Amino acid sequence: MTPRGRPRGGGRGPGRPVGADAAQTRERIVRAAYEVINEHGYAATTFQEVAKRSGLSRPTLNYYFATREDLYGALLKQAHDVVTRCIDVAKQHEGTLDQLRAYIDAVVAVWDRDRAVVGFLVNARLEACRHPGLPAATVAATRGFLDEVVTEAIARRELPPHTEPAALAELLHAMLWGIGAYTGWQRRAVDLPGIAKQLHKVIGSGLLPDAECEV
Repeated sequence: MTPRGRPRGGGRGPGRPVGADAAQTRERIVRAAYEVINEHGYAATTFQEVAKRSGLSRPTLNYYFATREDLYGALLKQAHDVVTRCIDVAKQHEGTLDQLRAYIDAVVAVWDRDRAVVGFLVNARLEACRHPGLPAATVAATRGFLDEVVTEAIARRELPPHTEPAALAELLHAMLWGIGAYTGWQRRAVDLPGIAKQLHKVIGSGLLPDAECEV
């Protein structure tokens, strides 16, 4: 037997539906979990609710995820991969302003494709504060990217040398998270691409002017 009682050789374990495609079933559970956690929060999320939302049985959920923590960890891993890809896109550009713009545009593109994931990215920051024992990889990745961008901007003299990098990175993080939270919690349609364009202008004209800064 393999760990957690799953049979070797691809046999059907307890709770796994007959003829089910493992990857599709797992993704179905993950999609339902995103929705439930976004709506109710981590503490109020139960396997029973996720099973109901996914249209699967409770034993099926337990076949793929032993605990709620396991399921949440899978969601974080997937969301972290999304953030990492957005950062990779941004780092293909030269200059601080272009990197920030590219990162914002990459997140907006994800929003257009998969709003549940972006909503989870917003909620993950709150859940990390509410439940310190939960991992916060997505928060750390975004903050690390912004720290790096600001530090390099100072080194390139795109920002004055007396700039406090930690404070500025925190401001940028708060702005990005705040827009995500505002957009995700509205019960009406929100023009996120339009908001992103305005954010580009704010950063470009008020925070990082094109000209080099005087020492």
